[in-house]
Amino acid sequence: MIPEFLRVAVAAPTSRSVSTLCVLAVAAGAGWAQTPGGGAPSSGDEVPASPRAVPVAAFATLPAIQSLALSPDGQHLAGIAHKANGSVVFTSRFDGSELKGALETDDRKFQLNWVRWANNQRLVVSTGFTSKIRGVSIRQSRALAMDADGGHLVQLAPSESFSQDRVVDWNPDDGQHVLMRQFGMILEVDVNTGKDKMLQSGRDYTSWLVDAQHRVRLAVRGREDGVQISVRDNAGADWRVLWRFKAEDPKTVYPIAFGDDPNLLYFTAEENDRLALFSAKLDDLDEAGEPKRHLLAASDADDFAGVRFAPGTHRLIGYTGPGEGDAARAFIPEDLKELARAIDEVLPGRFNRIGPFSADSERYVVSSSGNGVPPELYVGERRSGLLRLVVRQYPELDPSQMTGKRSIGYKSRDGLAIRGYLTLPKGQKPAAGWPMVLMPHGGPIWSDDKDFDPWAELLASRGYAVLQVNFRGSDSQGISFIKAGLKKWGLEMQDDLTDGVQWAVAERHADPSRICVAGASFGGYAALMGAVKTPDLYRCAVSFAGVSDLVTLSRHTADLFNTAGLDKMMGNYWYDRQQLKATSPAQRAAEIKVPVLLVHGTADASVPYEQSELMAKALKSAGKQFEFITQEAGDHQLSLQEHRQEFFAALVRFLDTHLGAGKLVTKAAAN
Repeated sequence: MIPEFLRVAVAAPTSRSVSTLCVLAVAAGAGWAQTPGGGAPSSGDEVPASPRAVPVAAFATLPAIQSLALSPDGQHLAGIAHKANGSVVFTSRFDGSELKGALETDDRKFQLNWVRWANNQRLVVSTGFTSKIRGVSIRQSRALAMDADGGHLVQLAPSESFSQDRVVDWNPDDGQHVLMRQFGMILEVDVNTGKDKMLQSGRDYTSWLVDAQHRVRLAVRGREDGVQISVRDNAGADWRVLWRFKAEDPKTVYPIAFGDDPNLLYFTAEENDRLALFSAKLDDLDEAGEPKRHLLAASDADDFAGVRFAPGTHRLIGYTGPGEGDAARAFIPEDLKELARAIDEVLPGRFNRIGPFSADSERYVVSSSGNGVPPELYVGERRSGLLRLVVRQYPELDPSQMTGKRSIGYKSRDGLAIRGYLTLPKGQKPAAGWPMVLMPHGGPIWSDDKDFDPWAELLASRGYAVLQVNFRGSDSQGISFIKAGLKKWGLEMQDDLTDGVQWAVAERHADPSRICVAGASFGGYAALMGAVKTPDLYRCAVSFAGVSDLVTLSRHTADLFNTAGLDKMMGNYWYDRQQLKATSPAQRAAEIKVPVLLVHGTADASVPYEQSELMAKALKSAGKQFEFITQEAGDHQLSLQEHRQEFFAALVRFLDTHLGAGKLVTKAAAN
């Protein structure tokens, strides 16, 4: 029986709901065959005559499939397919035949997060919903287990925890149980009945690690003054402290996983301003009584954040994800490196992410996308050398009509090296430069990269250059670069964006009289703050789910959460009040000179809807020109198809109104 909290229909999807799911052979003959132009095989559909002809909806659609999973025996696939009015969990044979629906939702109250095989017959599905606690929107999750056809559905490990889908061990030796983290507990849960047994408890602990023998062996306790990491030698032994670290200690380690040896631990730690991968034997200690570190992988250009194990084991086979055109660097064994090189050869110039694998490592999934190449999902077979296209995530977007990004760099006003990306429209550049949209990313501890970006491609298809800047505080250029952005919202972080616009103007990429700033989440905040701090630089500003009042945000969230992380990143409403007020767009709305578009969902659990309400009230009180679109039941990720379509259409309409053809103005005339 379906739990009461999740009132969704268990039914087979209609043909429309999975119309984008098609399986095509890409490889033939000796095993690998190049597809024309390195793109997807032709579907025979008519290609639009020009980028302008591509409808907004083609860019605004949700990816066709998320969370594609391969059963342990490699015989079946499971995934979540998006359709116009909802999502459905589906299963099929590995070749796409015998397609069946298992669980469906309209995406309004409940969403589907991910799906995975617990064994060859049972699926575990994560569902999510938003609720309000003491006036704060909270994102919650639940885990369900069910048969591949949707039958025999049970909820796993019900508790009072917000997140009830945290599986820490899939217990491949058993296949009938998983270990789940609930609050400060580790539960062993039967995927057939939902019944659970507590293995470990400790409410002060923030995370746990389980070893290859499925024993809870490591615990992390986070406190205001630092972190304590403890381990025990077996399930019944006493805990002993491995490491203690004060806040901001550069020697802090971040445990990832145990190896196949019960005493082998993998972790990341800072090395030359980057996160590097280390191992340690827990019984091999230094003079200070701490495990001796052994460096496994480090790079001056990238962070290492994880390890890859052989299916069903804790045997190390690789590290974090590949770079563009270099899938082999994710693996250690030579046979897997050869496989990765072959995939890069048939799908060149892309980020080819290989895995998961079947239990015997013979079948595998590939997620492939690139600069200007919309993502695709494939299933491969190592014996036959066959690679099958499962789905084009944006089926209406032709790679030949995408423009892609070019890497750029410049120095900020204080000399800091800043990197970013520029997406230019096709065609001849106007003499005065392109109308341009500065598009700061969210986070702010996040970064833009060179991979496919439907937002940038949409705007380029409409004739706008797009500038994306990894300002200080982004996570792309080392730990010190991240720290340089702490408590710099609206200050040096904003200056980096302004300097990027001035660089684009100086390089004649952008028409200085036709520039807009648009972003989401922190990017929305930066758009609003840009309109405040440099009111003559932009012709308009767009904020989706943006922060507008830092004091209110800090005070509001402190009522329910431990906000140490937010205080460290942004500042505290009590101790940093004056700075937060000075860098809050809603407090300075009177200084804005340009039209503003605000869009926000009422069920946003990341940035409260009230943040845009405050901004709208401030703009109205100051007599400013603005538009406010409320998306009922909308979330921070634009999970509803209709909301994505609405926002993308509003964005293009707003830009066309204020930057588009016929909007050539001088600064003197604009002012």
